[in-house]
Amino acid sequence: MRVLHVMPSFWPATRYGGPIESVLRLCQALLREGVSLEVVTTNADGEGDLPVPTDRLTDAQGVPVRYFARRPRTRFAISAPLATHLARAIPAFDLVHVTALFSFSSAVAMSVARAQGVPYVVSPRGTLRPWALGSKRWKKAPYFHLVERPNLVHAAGIHATSDDEREEAARLLPGAFAFTVPNGIDLPAAPAVPRDPRRVVFLGRIHPVKGFDVLVPALSRLALALPDVETLIAGPDEDGEWMRVEAAIARSNPRPRVRWLGPVRGEDKLALLASAAALVLPSHSENFGMVVAEALACGTPVVVSKNCPWRVVEERGAGAWVDNTPERIEAALRAILTAPEEARRRMGEAGRSIAEGLGWAEVARAMIARYEEAMARGRRR
Repeated sequence: MRVLHVMPSFWPATRYGGPIESVLRLCQALLREGVSLEVVTTNADGEGDLPVPTDRLTDAQGVPVRYFARRPRTRFAISAPLATHLARAIPAFDLVHVTALFSFSSAVAMSVARAQGVPYVVSPRGTLRPWALGSKRWKKAPYFHLVERPNLVHAAGIHATSDDEREEAARLLPGAFAFTVPNGIDLPAAPAVPRDPRRVVFLGRIHPVKGFDVLVPALSRLALALPDVETLIAGPDEDGEWMRVEAAIARSNPRPRVRWLGPVRGEDKLALLASAAALVLPSHSENFGMVVAEALACGTPVVVSKNCPWRVVEERGAGAWVDNTPERIEAALRAILTAPEEARRRMGEAGRSIAEGLGWAEVARAMIARYEEAMARGRRR
């Protein structure tokens, strides 16, 4: 099986959040399972460019990648060389896997695959969820109906990382073959760091979708009951959003104890998660929420909004899955922070058990099975 992965940005452009890491890990796992694959992407890295070669096939963490220069440096990531390459390369592959929508690379890859009769699978990665479609709707709506929808209805498969995302895709695209394969996780050994019973951690992009308009008032309410709690926020700032978050914190009464650490990765990220009494993720929209899986793997209880597909957290007793309001987020955090040590330990064990079911080998084998179904559908079509 030869698979071409196409996405607007790739490793090491981690500023773009979870999909960069999860697609890298998926590709590594597929290679280990015997799939022949290649990634085509751009050198996009925010307002700058990744320091990668753009004139040849290269290697990123063991994955064969072709990076192409984008011009101009916008989020749409237009790249004429990428389009030219896709027109030549796609017929040599059995399947094209497109990640993300509302990007130049996605539109070109799907259009070329359609024209060449090569089946393709699309991973929207949250771009079809209501919050994402409603953001900047004035320009997204016409583009979706003119460009994205015709490409999506001809896709051999729509890949969702959660059942919630799959159901939304099925409603938006009746008759589409939508399937669920979750993100995986490399289950780490629990970092040997002491857990701070008064530490809350938020880890992710500093972006409006992450729900700081809910988090800040929730932390202010928490400070009334537990003034010694400190929240550590880790992640890259997007478009100066941290300045707006900081202003909201300054206006809060009482003012919660909050520190922004900037981006934290690798072993430092795991150590941070393992040191917390709770992870909080009050997102307005998540197709998966990789940081939740990472926190569970570290044995850290989590508080997650119901805009994230983590019902299992509530079902298995690994934390709280709540309505995304300051009152519910604060109450859930307070319940964890004031719970007896034995209760918190049981939550951590339940979380670790959930994470153990998300190994990358299992995820890769599930994806290969869906690839085979998509190729059969594409040939019939």
